[in-house]
Amino acid sequence: MSDEHEGHDHEEHSHEEETLDLELDTQSRIFLQMRAQNLELLRIASQVAGYAGTHPALKPGDLKNAMKGIWEIYAEFYSWIDPEETGDDDDEDEDE
Repeated sequence: MSDEHEGHDHEEHSHEEETLDLELDTQSRIFLQMRAQNLELLRIASQVAGYAGTHPALKPGDLKNAMKGIWEIYAEFYSWIDPEETGDDDDEDEDE
């Protein structure tokens, strides 16, 4: 009877491991998809800001302004995609 109990415990433990592995795999896939979407959004923002394609290389003094412009466009696009993520920031701006 003890062997039967141990077999059941082993099956339960194996099932828990499979469930955990599946959950981690799903979380990893979601994380990678979100990162890929963020990179695509940055690429689009840089194009909209005019810093993609045949744009000449930036001069050292222009980098900060270019990054600020790209970030502003990226943040606006991101707020369209995930308004809950940026909703708190809007409330703070209105209070000031």
